[in-house]
Amino acid sequence: MDLVFTKIVFTLRLPSECGDPFALFSLKYRFRQVFRDTVCRSNGDCACCTGRPDCPFHAVFAQELAQDPVARKRHQKPPLPFVFHIPLLPCPCARPLIVELGLVVVGSAMNYLSDFRNAVIQMFRSETGIGYHPVEILTVESEGCSGFRTPVRWEKRSASPEGLSTISADDLIALNTLPSGRVGLRFVTPMRISQDGGFLRCFTFSPFFRTLLRRISSLAYYYYGSSMEMDFPRLARMSETVILDDKCMQWELWKRGSLEGILGSVLLCGDLTDFFPALLLGEYFSCGKGCAFGLGRYELFPFPEG
Repeated sequence: MDLVFTKIVFTLRLPSECGDPFALFSLKYRFRQVFRDTVCRSNGDCACCTGRPDCPFHAVFAQELAQDPVARKRHQKPPLPFVFHIPLLPCPCARPLIVELGLVVVGSAMNYLSDFRNAVIQMFRSETGIGYHPVEILTVESEGCSGFRTPVRWEKRSASPEGLSTISADDLIALNTLPSGRVGLRFVTPMRISQDGGFLRCFTFSPFFRTLLRRISSLAYYYYGSSMEMDFPRLARMSETVILDDKCMQWELWKRGSLEGILGSVLLCGDLTDFFPALLLGEYFSCGKGCAFGLGRYELFPFPEG
């Protein structure tokens, strides 16, 4: 099993006047248009664009369904091929903030890394910045699966940056040191999973894991041309056997309608070996509604006995 992606980290300096702890989550409402403005060569008229087959905006945001009816039924609408890891800001703050904004780009979308970078730079350079305050980008780095970072440099007329690290699913499995029987899972941004016309309000492992499997499968199919060698029916059945202990999760409202969901931590108990490939990928890809723009991000951690 393999799936290749990359993670870019932008170190930002935000002004002390930025008093909203959720300010960076507002990029959800701006990034698509800024990306389009950055790459468009036909004044936004996609219907008349002759360059559509090679258009970065189309490749990243079109989310076109598969032609294969079996694949279309299995994967449904493709997810966006990127995920922002957005920090919650400490507020109030009497001095400028230094924060890190992560950006994970998956598979074929890595062909447009220079466009992603330019769009992020343009978004923060604009007059509105974040909350009508300017934002300075201090560094742009590539982070490998071990956490080691290297500066990323774009040469002129080059779409591929120097210093870029890629991460594969197999790399994550090979480097995993988490115990197979007891693992903590902590949501750091609200997680929302659709259920019966609403959202799941109480965390249980099986709906979460099934949603994560579907997300990973769709990303692999649409942006990496891989079916992912995982036995989805068996894993879905096994997910019912995972025991939850020390659960401290609840539905929290950060901002009504846009930033709300399940937050907190839980101890997963049982034989988790077969779940690790998906769980480790999920730390990068997040899970649930709105995860391309910061929601549903979680982290795994070892949970010692006692």
